[in-house]
Amino acid sequence: MSEHSSDTEKIRHVDNIKRTFEKLNNELRLLGMVLGVEKEPTLSPAPPKAAESSGKSDEKSQYHKDVTAEDKKARKAAKAAEKKARAEKSVANKAAAATGSSQQQKNSNQTEKNQEKKQKDQNAAPSESTVKLAEENERLTKASEQLATRMENIVIVEDNKSNGNLKSAIRKHSDVTNNVRHVHNVKLPSGVNFDLPKNQVKIVASDSDEGIATEIESTAVSQLDDATCLAHIHPAFLTLLASADHEKIPDVETVCIKFIEAFKEFLRDWTAEREKNHTSASTYGHDLDLAIRPQLAHLTQNGHWPLPFALGNTVRLLKRTIKKTDDSTNNKCEETLQLYLEDTLAINFSHAYKAISQLLVRKIKNFKKVVVFDWCPVVNYVLLDAREQIPEMQLSVIDANASGRGRRHVKSFVDRGYNVKYVTMKGASWASQSGGVLILGCSAIFANGAVAAQKGAVAAVLCANHYNIPVIVVAEHFKFIDKGQVYQRVALLGRQNIEFIQSDLVTAVVTDLRILGPTSAPAVLKAKALTDMA
Repeated sequence: MSEHSSDTEKIRHVDNIKRTFEKLNNELRLLGMVLGVEKEPTLSPAPPKAAESSGKSDEKSQYHKDVTAEDKKARKAAKAAEKKARAEKSVANKAAAATGSSQQQKNSNQTEKNQEKKQKDQNAAPSESTVKLAEENERLTKASEQLATRMENIVIVEDNKSNGNLKSAIRKHSDVTNNVRHVHNVKLPSGVNFDLPKNQVKIVASDSDEGIATEIESTAVSQLDDATCLAHIHPAFLTLLASADHEKIPDVETVCIKFIEAFKEFLRDWTAEREKNHTSASTYGHDLDLAIRPQLAHLTQNGHWPLPFALGNTVRLLKRTIKKTDDSTNNKCEETLQLYLEDTLAINFSHAYKAISQLLVRKIKNFKKVVVFDWCPVVNYVLLDAREQIPEMQLSVIDANASGRGRRHVKSFVDRGYNVKYVTMKGASWASQSGGVLILGCSAIFANGAVAAQKGAVAAVLCANHYNIPVIVVAEHFKFIDKGQVYQRVALLGRQNIEFIQSDLVTAVVTDLRILGPTSAPAVLKAKALTDMA
């Protein structure tokens, strides 16, 4: 019997707990309906649908049973007393302000204290129903707060689910939009700006026959916005570029001579400014190397066009000499460089022309009849020297067109009273048939033996080979380059109509060193330290 009674008591407790949960669940459901929440929170397993309607009616009836009429009257009386106390307090305050009587203020304060005491007494001895009502209100308040929290979470989750794809798509679209540069209907700036560190300026200069990008300190060229800023370009280089733009420089030899003369003038003024500022000579070579780069960048239009091949070699050797300059004073450094420039002019042109003439005139004596194509200063020097030594020499000039550069040869011979024959490409076959040797100038000889000559030279060479006439190319040593490519346009000479002549079409190359085959170009490069490894 004892075991049966204990089981019955446990079942009774379980039933009581279930009823309590059902009651709480019904109250929360009713509160949710009052607040306008569509989805009903489920704090416990949902009861069957059949018992749902009966639960609502039981809950309402139970609520009315707990709150009796006496409790309602007590609450109304408390509210009326509180309202009456507030009214009396306001009246007392007005009276005290009007009469200024402190006694009335004391009476009002005493009255207020009495009212508060009465209110406390009323609150101190509530009825049992009032206590139950307060507990019920507190429980319902906590449940409503929990319900509101759950509803907020449900709304946030649903909003994220419904708008997640849209937000991600918008984010992707904004990222793509930020990475796209709109170039249509946009006015582009005239200059190109590069984002570089504050202590560096990137200037594209041409060290040889190719553009070289070099980073230099901004202090070396103060206030230099870009390489086209004319305020930092020496007038000598401005004059050189202007002459080239007006096509007053006919050949690469003249370009090299004009450049060396412009650099001599620049060096003189730059050293004078350095002496004026009392700058130490210990950094002369380094500072000069930095100062020449904006000048070269201006000549190459910020590296847009490379320097001519021969001028590139000249600049490369000049820079090597500048970096090695180390004297006690700025004036001595300038004297050393000025002497080097004078020697360069003498070796590359005066002495080279004489050496080539001595080697080539002996060959011309064996042929007597000479055919030349286009214009070359060193070829013209050799022809005039040979004509003086060989009175019976006959000269035929082949030109690309009737107004070509070959007329310079004709003018130089006619001015000295010598006879000369002048034909265009249409008469190249006739001139080659009656000639004994074809002499060509060039702008460069590559490491593989190929020759870069004026357009039309290949046709003249093929005509000479057809009639078994030897082809001799004249080139100073600074025209040899260790590259295997050619540019159709270079700086200072504009658009050159250059074409390749293969090494097997050339009989010999006459340099200021000796007569050699075209495939011996690497030997000249090594002897004159014209390679990048030298």
